[in-house]
Amino acid sequence: MARILVVEDDEIQLDMRKQILEHAGYEVITAQNASEALERFSGCPVVVMDLRIPRHEDGVRLIRAIDGAARIIVLSGGEVDPTLPVDEFLTKPCPSKRLLASIERLAFR
Repeated sequence: MARILVVEDDEIQLDMRKQILEHAGYEVITAQNASEALERFSGCPVVVMDLRIPRHEDGVRLIRAIDGAARIIVLSGGEVDPTLPVDEFLTKPCPSKRLLASIERLAFR
């Protein structure tokens, strides 16, 4: 299975997503901010991230830095910015089945 980088500044949400993805058979790498994510995303074909990590600007910086090196799924409760180079925006709360379907589709293209 693919390695997935999950970026979330809320520890509870990060742990919950990690458990869901590991249960689905993915190897999960985690980060709580953009700097950690940039250090860890190598070898991960998919990044699942919150847009505010902790600030909106941090998420945008991460997206622009990764652009093209991995598929990006943004989980956000806020406004969608169609100018950002992401593969999919999912609105929080997002059902686990929908997140897994998005990862499956993007990881194996």
